Amino acid sequence: MTFSEFVRYVLWESENKLDQVDHHWQPQYDICQPCHIKYDYIGHYETMLNDAKDVLRNIAAGADVQFPLGDFDSRVPNSNKYFELFENVSVSDIRRILDFYRNDYKVFGYKIPDIIHRRLEDKNILKLSTAKQQHRV
Repeated sequence: MTFSEFVRYVLWESENKLDQVDHHWQPQYDICQPCHIKYDYIGHYETMLNDAKDVLRNIAAGADVQFPLGDFDSRVPNSNKYFELFENVSVSDIRRILDFYRNDYKVFGYKIPDIIHRRLEDKNILKLSTAKQQHRV
């Protein structure tokens, strides 16, 4: 399955099975319900080791309590990787998937990667340019 096919599947599931979206790609906002539960701390996978240190320090855990180290890769977005993933996803699907995860971006402090913004802007410029050319004819 390609990434583009996966995006279309998630969109299909979100639009046709609203109560049954697979929890692996269900928006975290829906799972965690941050508007109904007052969390003391929200951590991110990308900064898990530092977040865990902060939590342990804030709860005054002793030095013998440590977050288990693992082989955490850096999930910091790489614009080349995003470009490769999204180059075959239609602009319409990108807009729809961003809308599906809108609350996650807002509430949890994530930013839409620049490469996605550029992809959307490039398509808008192309549409405007094409429309202007057609209008002149």
